[in-house]
Amino acid sequence: MLEIEDSPRFSSQEQANIHTCKTLLNCYIREFSTKHSNLFFIHPKEKIYSIYFKASDVVLSGKLSYYSAIGEHEYESFDLSKGKPLDYTALVQLIITELKQINPSISEEQSTNFFSKVENSYQKMMLFLEHSHSHQVEDYLSSEQSLLYGHPFHPFPKNTLGFTDQEVKRFCPELRTSFQLCYVAVRQDVFQEEWVAEEKRIEVHEEVQQYVQAVLREKEKGYRLLPLHPWQYEHVQTIQEVREYIEAGKLVPLGQLGPLAYPTSSVRTVYIPEMNCNLKLSLNIQITNMMRNNTREQMRRTLDATRYLIERNCFGEAPFTKVSYEVGIATCSFAHDDLTKLFTIAYRPIEFDVRSTYVLSSLIEVPAKGEAARLFSLMEGNKLEAWFRRYLEISLVPMVRIAEEKGIHFEAHLQNSLVTLKDGMPHRFIIRDLEGVSVDQTKVAEDINTTGPLFYQKEETWARTSYYFIVNHLGSLIHAIARSIHVEEDHFWQIVCEVLAQEYQKKNSEYILHLLTTETFRAKQNMMSCLTGKSEAPSYIPVINVMKKIGSGTYGNNRLLV
Repeated sequence: MLEIEDSPRFSSQEQANIHTCKTLLNCYIREFSTKHSNLFFIHPKEKIYSIYFKASDVVLSGKLSYYSAIGEHEYESFDLSKGKPLDYTALVQLIITELKQINPSISEEQSTNFFSKVENSYQKMMLFLEHSHSHQVEDYLSSEQSLLYGHPFHPFPKNTLGFTDQEVKRFCPELRTSFQLCYVAVRQDVFQEEWVAEEKRIEVHEEVQQYVQAVLREKEKGYRLLPLHPWQYEHVQTIQEVREYIEAGKLVPLGQLGPLAYPTSSVRTVYIPEMNCNLKLSLNIQITNMMRNNTREQMRRTLDATRYLIERNCFGEAPFTKVSYEVGIATCSFAHDDLTKLFTIAYRPIEFDVRSTYVLSSLIEVPAKGEAARLFSLMEGNKLEAWFRRYLEISLVPMVRIAEEKGIHFEAHLQNSLVTLKDGMPHRFIIRDLEGVSVDQTKVAEDINTTGPLFYQKEETWARTSYYFIVNHLGSLIHAIARSIHVEEDHFWQIVCEVLAQEYQKKNSEYILHLLTTETFRAKQNMMSCLTGKSEAPSYIPVINVMKKIGSGTYGNNRLLV
C-alpha cells in the first residue's frame, strides 16, 4: 500500500507520482463510471473507494483524503490487490488495457503515444516541483509562472513533447525563466498584418528597431519586423521553403535581441514588461495534446471576436468585468497555411494592474503539501464567503447576462481568467484569449454575415460557456477553497445557487434556469480523446449538476422560488 500524507517527507518524484495517479484516476472515473456502473465504488461518508479493472482482474482500493462532488477527489492511499505500491506507469497500463476493451480500435501506436505523453508530463512535473519551494505568488508575472500541476482532468497536463531537457530549463514558465525573442525581417510583399484599429497598433521595441536599421541600412524600409519564439526561430530554418525565402531575401534572420520576454502559463504566450503586452506566439511543440501554432481560422476568429465585442460594448454595463483583447496579428505569408501558421503571432496589450492581478489557475493550486490554496495568502483577512460571493457577482453574473442579452459566450476556464484584488477582495474579473469566443446566431442582427468562424448554433455556444466556466472553472475553484477549509463543496455550490436565484428574480434568464435545473452538464472526455488522437475535436460526456442535486428551490411557471 502507498500511503499519502500531507507531509514534507515526500520527494518531488513521489509528489509527481501521486499527482499523476490522482489525475489519471479522476479522469478515468469521470469519463467511464457513468456507463460502467460496476467500475467505481465509493462511500462518501467513510471515504473508502475501490476501482475494478476487469480486463486485468485487478482491484485498486484505498481511502480518500477528500471526497469531491465534482469528481476532483484527493487520495490518502492507493492499494493494489497484488500488494504492489501504485506507480503511475502501472496505472497507465491498467487503464489502457481497460479502454481497449471498451474501444477495440485503439492501436498499439496510440497506446504507446499516450504512455509517452503521460511519462513526459510526469517528468516535467517532477522537475517543476524540485524548484517550487520558492514559488510565491505576489503579482501577475509570478502567478503566470507558478502553475505547477495544470488541468486537473487531463491525463498529461504538463506534457511538452518536443522540448529537450535543456529547452525545458530555458523555456518553461514553471522554472521562472526569461529570454530574448528572436526576430526576422520580412519583406513587405510577404508580410501580412491586421489591426482592429490603427490606434491599437503595437510596434516592436525601439531597441530592436535601432538594431535593424543598423543591419539593413538602406534596405530597412522594404522590410517589417516579426518576433518569434527562440525555439520556433531555429525550427523554421530547418524547413526547405523557409530556407528558399531566406535565399531570395524575403526573410532575413536577425537572431535573438530586444527586451526580456517571460513565458506565461500557456508556455507559448510571453509577457514583455517593457512593451506592456503579451505576445501569443506560434510554437510547434505539443503542449498538453495539441501543437500550439496560430492557424488562419483561429486568428480570424480572434480578431472578429475583438471587433464584435468592442462594437457591442461588451460588459459596458458591468464596470468590474473586462476583456483582455487581442488587437492585432502579424505573419509571414506562404502559399500554404501549414507554413504561414508557424510565423503567426497575436498582440495582446496589458490593460490591468500587474501588481495586483493574478491568473486564477495559479491561485487555486497549493504551494506545498498540507497548505491551503495560494488564494488564501492574498485575501488579507476577508471572510471567504463574502469573497466568493463578490467573485460570482463580477464573473458568473455578467457572463450569464451577456449570453442572454447579446449572445456572446466565452471559454473562460481558469487559465483564461484573471482577477484583480483590492484590499484582498475581488475587484475586477478579466477574460482573455478570444480564440474561444462564440456568438449565438439567433442573437445577431439581420445585417450581420454569420458564416464566419465566430458564429454558432445557440446550443453549442451555451454548452461552451457552461462547460468552461461552470464545470471547469467554478468546479475547480470551489474544490480548492472547500478542500482548504475542510468543508464539503456543496456549501459553496449552495452560494452559487443563491446568487443565481437572486439574479433570476431580476432578469428571468433562461440560462440561469438551465444552470439550476439541468440534470447534467457536458464535459470534455480528455482521456479517450487523447488516447484516440481526437483532441482537436474531442468527445463529451455528461457530469452531474451539483446545483440541481442540492435542490435550492422550486421551479415552475418560469418563476424561481427561494
